[in-house]
Amino acid sequence: MNENTTERKTMDRKHFVTELETLLEVSPGSLREDEHVRDLEHWDSLTLLALLVLADEQLHVQLDMDRLAKCITIGDILKLLEESTATTIMELHQ
Repeated sequence: MNENTTERKTMDRKHFVTELETLLEVSPGSLREDEHVRDLEHWDSLTLLALLVLADEQLHVQLDMDRLAKCITIGDILKLLEESTATTIMELHQ
């Protein structure tokens, strides 16, 4: 993986978190990776659907709804996103 690819992924993650903050109607920079999603005021099934769309449209990653629903923290969502991104990249190279 070259430096530009690594940098782009980092920017994508930051952009995703910013979009997630907007979606959840929380202050910019306020989400923590250890924060429990069910403690967030605007976390519901519509948020899950919106996250699926956000990942697909912004990062071209298709998240698994069942795995997303099992995420407990913001960090879990980010880990799932990274795993799904890695899977997508691996599939493209096969």
